[in-house]
Amino acid sequence: FGPTALQPALPPRATERCPRAARSPKNPRGGRAGADGGTAQRAMILLGVGLEVLATIAGTVGKQLLRYSKLIEATSHATFSRTCFITGMALNVLFGPVLEVLAYSQAPQTLLAPLNGFDVLWNILLVPHTLGEQPSPRQFAGCFMLVVGTALTAYSGPHTEPPYTLDVLRERLLTDSALIYIAVELALFVLCWSYIARRPRGDRRRGFVLGCLAGGIGGNLFCMKAASSLISTAWHGGFSYVLRVWTSDPLPAIVAVAAIAIGALSAILLAGAMREHEATVMVATYEGAFVLSGCASGCAILGELDVVSPARRALYAVGVSILVAGVLAAQHEDEEIPLEAANGKCGHHGHTNGKTAPLLPTANP
Repeated sequence: FGPTALQPALPPRATERCPRAARSPKNPRGGRAGADGGTAQRAMILLGVGLEVLATIAGTVGKQLLRYSKLIEATSHATFSRTCFITGMALNVLFGPVLEVLAYSQAPQTLLAPLNGFDVLWNILLVPHTLGEQPSPRQFAGCFMLVVGTALTAYSGPHTEPPYTLDVLRERLLTDSALIYIAVELALFVLCWSYIARRPRGDRRRGFVLGCLAGGIGGNLFCMKAASSLISTAWHGGFSYVLRVWTSDPLPAIVAVAAIAIGALSAILLAGAMREHEATVMVATYEGAFVLSGCASGCAILGELDVVSPARRALYAVGVSILVAGVLAAQHEDEEIPLEAANGKCGHHGHTNGKTAPLLPTANP
């Protein structure tokens, strides 16, 4: 990408350290060139995947702490409840997002977004030992589908990406498809919020919509992806070059503020949802909406699947469908739930006596 009045060219020393390839028939969108560049980018993507997996673990622990804080709130452990709540919020608002920012600066959004479904896997594996909620066979089957769907998206998704510059940001964010996507998201937010306001706390359908709203908002990672990737690209020119890029145009600051606002709003909605409903079902609902939103915004706004073949795009869609189906399967229980569990009442030490109430009622035969 050539220099513009708003973004000067990278210094020579930065270009040598970060050999971004020019457009070519084999590499029409730009990217790293040569064997060394390809190896370096693969290493960056693997690093991004590893950081994202760590972020899902932190998110799972944080969500379970939020749920546990509610379970023991009315007991004699009120101080410990507040400690769990603060720690859970810190993991979901600070520690986890920092890991995600680092991850998304290294790898494509459409490759990392499906990995958020691992929150459900970790949650199903841990929740019997932490919250006393017993997953059903259907939930374990959902976890298997989740792993299969994630593997398909990892195989068929993009494995390279061009460098993010101000020109690329304008090209991706200020397009008709991006503006239409944002308008649809805002309309869905208004509809969901109006429905939530009319339903009482603890209502199953209210919880389902609340979880979808929190996940749908949080999954709009394109602002975080754009901001973190812009910093990563500009950093090769040194700190002074980063300042020049970020102060020469208001767009990077707008994108960064939007990313912070999206993350904060999603975390606030999730905290409320986790304190109203069981972790096994709420995490699954949240992550299903998160994955859908993350993949959709990566395609509609960032155009990351433009670089893969039509066959791989179709396989990616199949993988996302299997993944979301697994997430939804993980939010249902096979057994009929006792009334006290469905009403959120807990047994000794705040446990739910091994039962959880699904947010959406299972149809009776």
